[in-house]
Amino acid sequence: MAGGVDLVHFSQGGPSTRSKLYARVCQYLRTDEQKAQCLNQDPALRGEQKPGDAYMEPPAMDLNGLGG
Repeated sequence: MAGGVDLVHFSQGGPSTRSKLYARVCQYLRTDEQKAQCLNQDPALRGEQKPGDAYMEPPAMDLNGLGG
């Protein structure tokens, strides 16, 4: 369905959207063979990326104070 409202079932967690699948998996595919296997070939079908679709960056860590 247009607008990214199709449900995608991940191996863990509940169903989600095509935009989350793209944000977490498909955008990182490199070879043409890998890209051809992703169901998100058409940007109009996956919809816009929403907050929470992509993984958040981990907080910075200060490693200077660790054992030594």
